[in-house]
Amino acid sequence: MADLHLGGWREDTLREIGIKSFEKAIDISIEEKVDFILISGDLFDSSNPTIDVMASAARKLYQLKEKNIEVYVIEGSHDFSPTGRTILKVFQEAGLLKKVTSVDDVDGKLRLRGIKDSKTGISIYGVSGIRGSLEKATYDVLDRANLEESEGNKIFMFHSAIQEFKPSSLAHMEAIPISYLPKSFLYYAGGHIHDNGEFELDGYKNVVFPGALFPNNIDELLIFRGGGFYIVSYENDKITKKYVPIKIYPVIILEIPIDRMTSFSIEEKIKEITLNKDFTDSIVITKFKGKLEGNISSINFKKINEYLEKKGARLVKRDTRELILKEYKEVKNISFTKEKLEEDIISRHKDQIAIKGCATDTIPFVKNFMELLSREKKEGEKKDDYYTNILRDSLEYLRKLKLLGGLDEDNLS
Repeated sequence: MADLHLGGWREDTLREIGIKSFEKAIDISIEEKVDFILISGDLFDSSNPTIDVMASAARKLYQLKEKNIEVYVIEGSHDFSPTGRTILKVFQEAGLLKKVTSVDDVDGKLRLRGIKDSKTGISIYGVSGIRGSLEKATYDVLDRANLEESEGNKIFMFHSAIQEFKPSSLAHMEAIPISYLPKSFLYYAGGHIHDNGEFELDGYKNVVFPGALFPNNIDELLIFRGGGFYIVSYENDKITKKYVPIKIYPVIILEIPIDRMTSFSIEEKIKEITLNKDFTDSIVITKFKGKLEGNISSINFKKINEYLEKKGARLVKRDTRELILKEYKEVKNISFTKEKLEEDIISRHKDQIAIKGCATDTIPFVKNFMELLSREKKEGEKKDDYYTNILRDSLEYLRKLKLLGGLDEDNLS
């Protein structure tokens, strides 16, 4: 499984559904008596999730530990930390999971250590994903020959879009060529692409993206309505893959044509088209389309939501991007992710930023630095400690990129 993004939604209901999806996936895995579980990045939506989210994840991971089911993970672009301070390290120290991304520097090449699963004898290796596709730097110096020549059955975990397999809908997304991955592996467990798919090319067989376990934004709710994971079997030198969909509550899309309607007539129209529909325990997305008489503030969304909730909806979200307003020509349909919007804004203004000697491109540098500076205060963390930790992590990151010039420890203090 991959791209769980636990704790990612702002709405309590959707955040809880994300956690329930994880719990259900673990329960199914236990019932199926799997040997081990792979999580190919973004178990959490950030490297420092809230206490409640961590507690929920730890509870289920401990159940796996009791059942002697190992969990192998890599960091994704969300739960990766440029300084290495991530909650995954804490979970590993607690024996709840194992990171497979440890490396040794051998003659300027990075040699993955990997972990051999004690029950199956399969060796598992992985490369973490980093915001802005900075993991490309790792692949540039990865000792692929050593991996390809190692004996036995092997699995490779990664968290990157693959150029040859990237869907047209994700044309803006950074990707790596398939040749970056080592050849001759039994199975390639991918993450980062939130749509599931199975691929094969040249010497690469069983390249699998499970997609998100639960949608991470309104566009994914509209497109996928749910998520899932794969249960993979290896017997008699043959791989079989079974996709397991996870749906906690149904997602219902309510298309509401409102051509030249008033606020009152829109409410009546909704009552008309929902008269005999069952919304019990569902996530309802009201998708408004057409030309609106007046401005958008004239629509009583609160009243509409309350009406649908009385009909049983657990949560109501709205999509107004296809509305055309009288006072404006059009409300543009922007379906970019938050990350893409950030990247576009940084790209637009990057010429104003002069970073001499930076070891990476401006866009990923700014995105990573923004992430460090915008970390939320942890529960129980004192204000002074909060600022000190952010400063320390920021300086460590700048040190890694050799951007601190000749400053010594006294200057830094």
